[in-house]
Amino acid sequence: MEIVNYFLKAKSKVMKECLIIGVDISKSTLDIFAKPAGIEMKITNNLQGFKKWFNIFKKQFSDQKEVLVIMEHTGRYSYLFELFLRSKKIGYCKIAALQIKRSLGMIRGKNDKVDAERIASYGWLRRDILTADEYPVETIIELRSILSLRLKFVRDRSGYITRLKEIRAAGADIYNYEIRMQQQAIDFFTSNINMLNKKIQVLIASDSDLRNTCELLRSIKGIGWIIAANMISCTDNFKRFGNARKFNCYAGIAPFRHESGSSIKGKARVSHLANKEMKTLLNLAASSAIQHDKEMRTYYQRRISEGKHKMNCLNIIRAKLVARMFAVVKRQTPYQEFTQAA
Repeated sequence: MEIVNYFLKAKSKVMKECLIIGVDISKSTLDIFAKPAGIEMKITNNLQGFKKWFNIFKKQFSDQKEVLVIMEHTGRYSYLFELFLRSKKIGYCKIAALQIKRSLGMIRGKNDKVDAERIASYGWLRRDILTADEYPVETIIELRSILSLRLKFVRDRSGYITRLKEIRAAGADIYNYEIRMQQQAIDFFTSNINMLNKKIQVLIASDSDLRNTCELLRSIKGIGWIIAANMISCTDNFKRFGNARKFNCYAGIAPFRHESGSSIKGKARVSHLANKEMKTLLNLAASSAIQHDKEMRTYYQRRISEGKHKMNCLNIIRAKLVARMFAVVKRQTPYQEFTQAA
């Protein structure tokens, strides 16, 4: 009888009336399509347009309906719309564009109107498993913005540094004016990066939860405050991912088997679908841990001596560091270095 009641509850949950709203977001406009109502419209990407949409669609909202807005990740373009949805207490879910695209199979042609309908169809077919995203705190939103700008400055500075090395390596003394201009650009970006570093530290210190998480992460050898800040940003202060394994998939350090029948027996390998910036930072953390953490260094050297591939060993160190970070945050205690009994 309990089993029957369980399935009846599950069925009622799936069959509950709902409204899925697909939104294709661009810089200046939003294309909207609602299922199963079949209502479609185009509005401007500003408060005036949002109010127009809400006034038309509020007739579709009711206490018996579950309303969920589905949209792709578009960076800053969706920020104002997200704020409006929060003010109206309407749940939304942001899905990776590639995930929606691959779910559609073979398609031909595209435009904003069609894309909105396809996003709505994606959400409608998965309405029983999709859940509204949790609203990140304003401090984390600001932290993401600063880290994004910092990454841009770091990349631009690296380009100038590389070019300056090439000029000096060629011994082109006649290009002194170019060397001087390159160095000025490097100094400019360095100054701005240092300013952003201080801003990040002040921002984290202003929030007790973020400050506590940052201190816990920095208790692990190999984890500096820049990596800690990026981990807090990517994980919404460790609320976005349920465990370290899920984050490893996101960061591209979780190996997956590559086999099919008896003809394909490939080695386990990581996916290229990943947050490459976070993966690079974890690579730096792993290299630092090998130098300063005796346990990690011993493990790494033993694997290398056994003939294991260097990058495979480094990837395991990265995964171990992620596991430690999730562990200290879950326990809310600093990392204690393992010491063998004499």
